[in-house]
Amino acid sequence: MKPDWDGLTMAHEGEPVAPVDPRSVAPYALWSASMMAHSAVDPYWQAKVRYETAETPAAAAAIENACLSCHAPMQQYEARATGGLRFDAMDAEGQQGVSCTVCHQIDPANLGTPASFTAGFKINDRDQIYGPHRDPFPMPMRMHTGRTPTYAPHMTESALCGTCHTVITPTLDAKGNKTGEFLEQATYLEWTASAYPKSGKTCQTCHMPQLEDAAGEPAKQYIAHTPHGGFFPPTKPREPFGQHSFGGANVQMLSILADLLPGKREILSQSAERARATLDDGLAMRVDAARDGATLEAKVRLVNSAGHKYPSGFPSRRLWLHVTARDAAGKIVFESGAWNPQTGEIRSLEVAKKAIEPHHARITDAAQTQIYELEMANPAGQHTISLMRAAKPLKDNRLLPLGFADLDDYSLAPIGVGDDRDFRAGTDTVVFAIPVEPGAGPWQVEAEALYQSVKPAHTAVFDAGRSKEEKAFLGAFKPDRRAPVVVETGKATVQ
Repeated sequence: MKPDWDGLTMAHEGEPVAPVDPRSVAPYALWSASMMAHSAVDPYWQAKVRYETAETPAAAAAIENACLSCHAPMQQYEARATGGLRFDAMDAEGQQGVSCTVCHQIDPANLGTPASFTAGFKINDRDQIYGPHRDPFPMPMRMHTGRTPTYAPHMTESALCGTCHTVITPTLDAKGNKTGEFLEQATYLEWTASAYPKSGKTCQTCHMPQLEDAAGEPAKQYIAHTPHGGFFPPTKPREPFGQHSFGGANVQMLSILADLLPGKREILSQSAERARATLDDGLAMRVDAARDGATLEAKVRLVNSAGHKYPSGFPSRRLWLHVTARDAAGKIVFESGAWNPQTGEIRSLEVAKKAIEPHHARITDAAQTQIYELEMANPAGQHTISLMRAAKPLKDNRLLPLGFADLDDYSLAPIGVGDDRDFRAGTDTVVFAIPVEPGAGPWQVEAEALYQSVKPAHTAVFDAGRSKEEKAFLGAFKPDRRAPVVVETGKATVQ
């Protein structure tokens, strides 16, 4: 699988000709600023691996190898023949993360099947580099890498992404014995359960958006260039041109990486802004309010237009509502969902020392907060943060995608939402019943949808004295990097 990196990057890292945007849209340039490129050096992931292996030392080798299969796939794939890869054996090849020659060499044969999940992809043995364009000019790539560019329609299909965005982990006891399985990450399956497959929208539609001109129409672009910056005479601009930006939701980690890697600070900060935009594109909010005597009733409606649950991915992620009401003098008369700027934790959880907040259809007390999240339970049904102890969801009220219909083979149904009739495919509405003093109005209600990639509770178990990875992450997880992202806002005024 090892590529000729010089050969690949010199053909795919250059500036575009007559760009619509002054920033480069070259595949390598955009990829190099993404979480895909940093999957193996992600400091939270590294600390989490150390925590999990410390919790279950008897299974440390298996845990490390499994985690590396998606986070350091080049090196781990080559190590499969010799029994797998250990964390401390990761080298420069492994640290390349999810590289060009992983995705572009995945064979389509088993894609979309359970065998492909949890890094069950197969690398083709024909020295072919797959791409989405017909009849690519083969000579330059053959000469520089020994591989042949080959048209392959599966490069634009969601099943390709599903190999590492469907993750099923073993449930282990303290001795490392497997007692079950847990569906840790189901982003691809959530997409299959949504309305988006029928509409033709794939993972790549949003996360590798097509290059467009100033009018919003598809723009043509060369897919490679000569070592001197020109273009090979037999080639021509292609469209659609998928941008390798891989915009996701991990603003927190991209910002931390920008702190840790000063040489890449600018491009990582740009990538963090793309992640903010992706978060914003996937969610909409509306706030309506009315008063009945001494009760102000505010309705906050969220609409999920992402192609999967919101949030999706690893269980450390959460979205919550921060709602305030002010009287005519600007005094706060009600606040739900406030957070501590030093710890990044939701204040109501800190004050009550609660690990889990239940789902709410109606909030009547400032101590209640609406949090959309996946929380894990061990085989005994008790809350756990350890992925290797997780046996089932304890709570899963994440916003469903539009058109959601549960799957037969893998249940993605919400858990813990009770009889909340407003919680349905693509949307949820939360009612806030706020006591007010008649005559103190008008009142203004303001709402924010706040997002965190890493809940502070998921880092509280890290021990800086146990491993250098945990120490490094805790040192980088400063107060300003614990702050949530403001995804959406809304307000309403009531007389």
